[in-house]
Amino acid sequence: MIGMMKTGFTVIIAGLFMAGCATTDPCVNILQEKPLEPGIKMNSVNIIDTSLYYEMVGGTYCDGVRVAPTTEEVNSGVVTRYKISVQETQSDRTNTGTMQVWTILRNHTNFPLQVEGRTQFFDSHKTPVEEMTAWQRVQLPPKSIGTYKVQSTRRDEGMSFYIEIREGR
Repeated sequence: MIGMMKTGFTVIIAGLFMAGCATTDPCVNILQEKPLEPGIKMNSVNIIDTSLYYEMVGGTYCDGVRVAPTTEEVNSGVVTRYKISVQETQSDRTNTGTMQVWTILRNHTNFPLQVEGRTQFFDSHKTPVEEMTAWQRVQLPPKSIGTYKVQSTRRDEGMSFYIEIREGR
């Protein structure tokens, strides 16, 4: 008898809880932050500060089933929002044989931004050959571009690089 009362009470509480969660519109828009991809991609730029760049995976879900992308999505299932973007990244050898790398960054905002970049150089076996450079500031006027540029200290052939960008501190 007591067991039946406990079961009945549990069913009543669960029913009240479920009724309280019911909505008139079974479709909701959901955005969920996309995790960063692991690993280093050689000869590339990574914007490591999510306040400058982030991706959200999203869509419209009805009764737990994805039925349509949100209005911000363009057939990719990913909403991308950013203050800056990488326009170009290049490397070259200097007259002294060191490696010089640069990246052109675009400020998409209506206000000036200060960002910082640093670089790690690698040999042909993808082994770091120098300490990571110090953070170097780049001023980006509103709706314009700026360039981050740095040189290695070694003259090794077959070097690779990896650049990190964050918001200025």
